[in-house]
Amino acid sequence: YKQGADVLVELESQEIIELFAYLSDSQITKFCNEMAFDDAADILALLEDERMSKVLEKLQAPFAVKELLNFEPDTCGGLMTTGFISVREDLKIAAALRYVRLKARKASNEILYVYVTKKFGELVGVISLRELFLADDNNLVKDHLNDDPLFLKVDDDQELAADAFAKYRFLAIPVVNDNHQLAGIITIDDVVDVIEEEASEDIYQSSGINVESEGDISRSLTSEYFGAYKARTPWLIITLLGQYLAATLIAKFDTTIAAIPIAISFMPLLSGMSGNIGNQSTTIIVRGISTGEVELEETHKILFHEFVVSLCIGLTCALILGSISYYVYQNQLLSILISMSLVASMIIAVSLGTITPLIFKKLKFDPANASGPLITTAIDVISFFVYLTLVTRFINQLV
Repeated sequence: YKQGADVLVELESQEIIELFAYLSDSQITKFCNEMAFDDAADILALLEDERMSKVLEKLQAPFAVKELLNFEPDTCGGLMTTGFISVREDLKIAAALRYVRLKARKASNEILYVYVTKKFGELVGVISLRELFLADDNNLVKDHLNDDPLFLKVDDDQELAADAFAKYRFLAIPVVNDNHQLAGIITIDDVVDVIEEEASEDIYQSSGINVESEGDISRSLTSEYFGAYKARTPWLIITLLGQYLAATLIAKFDTTIAAIPIAISFMPLLSGMSGNIGNQSTTIIVRGISTGEVELEETHKILFHEFVVSLCIGLTCALILGSISYYVYQNQLLSILISMSLVASMIIAVSLGTITPLIFKKLKFDPANASGPLITTAIDVISFFVYLTLVTRFINQLV
């Protein structure tokens, strides 16, 4: 059953649910007894309530697993394990070592850190095994601990855990309850799947795919038609409405387009260039937020940096585009207007691509939602408006 348990925890949720139909309650119990408490809780959470209760009663450690089931699966409480070792701060090093050895013999998982608590379990610090073994036997534990440990709360979103591991590279991070009592720990192997899940979620959202919809997106490529439809349609409808707005805007300038038909041929170019540079900025900002490299307090510095970069890129591209258009059409004013529109559109696109995910983050929304269709549609409308307004302003000189 140990080997089977190792296989079971690696399966996708839907595959486990399908497998339950072929397993008896007794078999599920034996598999769960071979797992870490957090893995057993994740497996049991997929069972129907009545069947879950029956299996829980037969587990070797039902209370430990039941405690973990009280937390939402996408929180740090749902992600943590209770397989940790803690010692009191007022213990002598010799007593703490004896206690750690005793607990280690019974522990089924690797000991990464020893956590230090007060009388009622409040987290006060962490001590490494190396420090514990090297300290004098008569010293107190509190004289050798790190009293400013990084910790998470049971109600924190699992994405915070993923960000913390990515930023600080710890092997485990303690999790505390509302009373600051040590409730469990999250280990690096627990959070690997979360990092992958959050990365996939950001990629889907940046492409306008609703990850809240039913069904596994990857599985929907071969099976779930309605799930794929439901996940991918909403943002496309928003994009459709946005592009209709762009088409309506273009129609308002029908007189200009009729007078200078060649002007419309440059609109896809302006849209494509500004859309690309806008999405570049969005990708950089969203990635920076997820890794902790971008802080909201530095918004003005980020905006200024992106403005300078977009101005330099815009001027370079405008010089190339202006030269080509003048060579082909021999119209100096049109070339200047196209170049000016390109610079303005690219600066606006970068500003939108930079500020929108920062605003989303400030409002507690996922910044990944700011990219993709939303930014592209807004940039199209703005770039068309800027270009056609400039051409209309100088239409008499162009005709």
